[in-house]
Amino acid sequence: MKMNRKPTTEQQLEAFAKELAELTRKHGVALRVTGGVIIDKPEAFEGLEYFTGNEGDLLPRIGSDWI
Repeated sequence: MKMNRKPTTEQQLEAFAKELAELTRKHGVALRVTGGVIIDKPEAFEGLEYFTGNEGDLLPRIGSDWI
């Protein structure tokens, strides 16, 4: 019997990268990110919105809090 274990941080990031590659192919937008990666429970990002900034920036915000 398999126990449901929480994915490791590395597993979460790898799964995200895989889905991000699919979004890149769909929309023609690629990201180059060094640092600045936040990993938390999915429900921590409820209400998350991205806004575009200058020079191709994507700025994440939850409510009135920029993250």
